[in-house]
Order: sequence, then C-alpha cells, then structure tokens
Amino acid sequence: MTQTARKNVAEKIASTLRTAIVKGRLQPGDALPSERELAEKYDVNRSSVREAMKRLEAWGLVKIRQGGATRVADLLLDAGLGLVPALIEAGGEMGMGIMRDLHEVRGLLLGWGAEQAAKKADAASMARLEELAKQLADPKAKAAQLQQLDYDFFQELMLISGNQLLTLLSRVVRDVYFQGAERFLPLYRSDVFDPKHHRRAVMAIRARDAQAASDAMRAHAASALALLEEKAR
Repeated sequence: MTQTARKNVAEKIASTLRTAIVKGRLQPGDALPSERELAEKYDVNRSSVREAMKRLEAWGLVKIRQGGATRVADLLLDAGLGLVPALIEAGGEMGMGIMRDLHEVRGLLLGWGAEQAAKKADAASMARLEELAKQLADPKAKAAQLQQLDYDFFQELMLISGNQLLTLLSRVVRDVYFQGAERFLPLYRSDVFDPKHHRRAVMAIRARDAQAASDAMRAHAASALALLEEKAR
C-alpha cells in the first residue's frame, strides 16, 4: 500500500470513529478495540490503524497509553476548536448546543468589537463599515451574500479593535462557521435578518457612542440566537 493510500485509509477509519464518539456511541472512558481488532475489522494493516489513532489523539478525542487501552477522551475537556464542525454535523442536542454556544461567543465578540470601534475607528475604517452596512441593506441581496457581508462586518470590527488575539479568535469562529455555512443560511432569510442593527451600530460608532454600538451588535446576535432556540424546541 502506498503512503497516500495508507493516509486515505487512516482518514476513513479516524472519521468513522470520530462520528461514533461525537454522536455518543462511544462514551468518555470507553476503551477502543485493539489495533489488531481494528485492523481485522477494516481489513487494513496495523500501521494504518496507528495513524488513525494519532489523528483521533490530535483532535483530542482519545488518549493513547503505551501498553494500555486507547480510551475515549472527554470532548469538553480535551477536544480542540477544530472539532467544532464535526460536533455541529453530529446534530442532536450536542450539535444544537454547540451552534448556540458559537453564536453566544460571536455575540460577545460583536458587542465588544463595536464598542472598541466607537473608540478607535478612523475615517477609512468608518468608510468600510458604512459601505458594508449599505450592502447589507440592499433588498436584492441573497441570503448567501448577506451571510458573507455580515461576517465581513464582524471581521472589520475585530481589525479596528487592534486586539490581535481576539482577531485570531474571530477568524477561528468564522472558519468554523463557514465550514457548515448552509446550516446558518436560515438566519439570513428576509423575515429574519434585519440590517437595521448594522446601521444603528455604524451611526453609534460614528458618534463615538460605545454603549449604543455594542447594544446594536448584541441585538443582531440575539436575533440569531432566538431563531436557534426556536428550532431547538
């Protein structure tokens, strides 16, 4: 088997086991089958199984002990942000919970970013925000366009803040979000999405009213959370 083929096999095994873990079929503390058992089950050599286990370990899904059983880790304690798309994809209570949590984090960042923009935005930054708000208010804009523009607005707020760490975190949130972007398109339906929040935020930022800017962006995030809560019921 070539190295590329072995990697593809390892990826398939790792993805299958990842799905079993995030869907709860394998619980924290459960021991995975041995290398030999997995190799027989998937009809592969043990090196492919070992590579799959390394991938699961890198995702924070398992704990490998030399000479002992490989056990399922606690997702909330050990998994990284890179696993979030898989958790959302898993659906169910956990998937919906992760979606709500993602929007809560985004709401916090939006509110804080708008507040900072009211204090720090220069003329060029204001022009970019105003242009984005104008495009968001276009009645002809499709849901996918609004989705992209909304996140461009979010990213602009983070850049204006000058906080490099939170800007990086916002990009992680954005990357996670767009890996499953179609799941969030209902948030941009004409009867759900309201561009007035962005307009209010821009006006407040121009007026240097940090509280009003923050309130506008938090209201925008709250509307998305309300819809997610409705879908969860």
